[in-house]
Amino acid sequence: MNVGPEVIDKLTRLERELAESGRADDAAALGEAVAALARPGQGWLTTGQAAERLNVARQTIKNWLQRGTLRGVNTGTRWLVSQESVETIEGIRRTVAEAAAEAYPTPEEIYRLTRRARRVARPGADVA
Repeated sequence: MNVGPEVIDKLTRLERELAESGRADDAAALGEAVAALARPGQGWLTTGQAAERLNVARQTIKNWLQRGTLRGVNTGTRWLVSQESVETIEGIRRTVAEAAAEAYPTPEEIYRLTRRARRVARPGADVA
């Protein structure tokens, strides 16, 4: 069962409110529940795991979380990153790489183009 970032965020805020109102036992119990719901392997990644998958620094992951590029929650002690949002970035990267690969001519296309250009520029012709 994967719990969305909005739910984890609301539970974390409720945990803080409980702690601030002097209900430390309730806050601790809710904190344990949040930790169980938002643990890595349940649709969540640590910032280190996300950084490794995306081949960027942990600080970049934190910056992307704060900007909204990645979805995640701050559990009070650490950030957790939505695995789905990491997969979205990976998909975007694959799409961009495929588009870039298609934009460049293949070796065969280069050969045909240069062969055609050599025929047009016959020996002795004035070519600029």
